[in-house]
Amino acid sequence: MSIEKSKTPMFHYGITIFLAAVLFVYVFSLDSKNPLDRLRRDWLGAKGPGNTTEEMEELCTKNLVPPQESHDENFVRMIKKAAMDDKTVILTDVNEAFSAPNSMLDLFLESFHNGEDNITRLLDHLVIVAMDQKAFEKCKSVHHYCYLHEDIGIDLSSENVYMTKAYVDLVWTKVRLWQLTLEQGYSFLFTDIDVMWFRNPFRHINVYADLTIGSDRFYGNPEDHSNDPNTGLVYAKPTRKNIEVLKYWLEARQRFPEAHEQTVYYEIRHELASKFDLKVQYVSTEYWANFCQLQKNFTKLTTFHPCCLVGLEQKIAQIKIITEEWKSYKSNNLKS
Repeated sequence: MSIEKSKTPMFHYGITIFLAAVLFVYVFSLDSKNPLDRLRRDWLGAKGPGNTTEEMEELCTKNLVPPQESHDENFVRMIKKAAMDDKTVILTDVNEAFSAPNSMLDLFLESFHNGEDNITRLLDHLVIVAMDQKAFEKCKSVHHYCYLHEDIGIDLSSENVYMTKAYVDLVWTKVRLWQLTLEQGYSFLFTDIDVMWFRNPFRHINVYADLTIGSDRFYGNPEDHSNDPNTGLVYAKPTRKNIEVLKYWLEARQRFPEAHEQTVYYEIRHELASKFDLKVQYVSTEYWANFCQLQKNFTKLTTFHPCCLVGLEQKIAQIKIITEEWKSYKSNNLKS
C-alpha cells in the first residue's frame, strides 16, 4: 500500500509535465504561423466569453475590398506568394546606393538574424521593391522575393540626399505601392530599408485602428494627432476607407509639390480624420525607436530607425553602434 502511494504523486507529476509541454508547443506553433494571431488571441482573452469570435472576425475583416484589376501583374503575383495566411505582406524598397555591399540592405536583413521572437521567419513574408536594376540584382542574391519597379521613369539609384527632388520622388513611390497592395486585398506593414528589426513590430499594431504609424516624437496618447508621425513604419488593412485615404494623400502632393509624403501626411492629418473618420494609432518611440526622440530601452525596443540623421554614411555608422549595443544587451541577458 505504501508503495502505491509513493508512485501516485510521481505519476501525477509526469502527466502535468507532459500536458504543459503539449500546451507550450501548441501556443508556439500558433505564434509561428502568423504574427497577428497573437493580437487576435490576446483580444479574445481580454474580452472573455460571449460573441467575441464574431466580433473579432468582423473587426479584422470589416469593409475589406475584393481584389481589383491591376496593370502590374508581376507585383501582384509577388505579394501573393509572400503573404501570410491572413493576406498580410511586409514591404520595403531599396535603390543602388542602399543595396551596395555592407550598406543598408545588408544591415536590414542582418537585424532579423540578430533579433528575438524568432523574427527571421518574417523574412518569408518580405517583398523588397528594387528601384533600379543594380538594386534588383543585389536583392536577388540575398533574398527570395524581389520586385523590380520598372515603371518609374526617373533615376532613383543614387543616395538621394534628404529633400532633393530625387529624394522626394523616391519616397512618394512607396505610397503608390501601398495603394496597389491594398487594392489587391492585402494588408501591408511597410518598413523603410534603414529600419532595424530586433523584435516583432506586429506586437504594437492596433487592430482597431485604420492605420498604425510610427512616430518621430511621441507625446503619450497613441490616438492624438499631435504626435509627430514617421512613415518609416506603416501598417494598413485593405479597406475602402484606406484606399480612399491613400488616393487623397497622393492627390495632396499637388498642394505641397516640394514636400515628401510624411510632411504632406502631417499637413493633412486632421483633414483625413474629419473627412474619412480615419482612426490612427501612433506607436511610442519606446517601441519603434529612432534618433528624433532617442530612447534606448532595450527591454522594450522593437525596431530602430536612424531618422533625424542626414546622410547614408552617418546612418550606417549609428546603426552599427546600436546593433552592437543590442548584441551586448542580449549577451548579458543570456548570462544573467
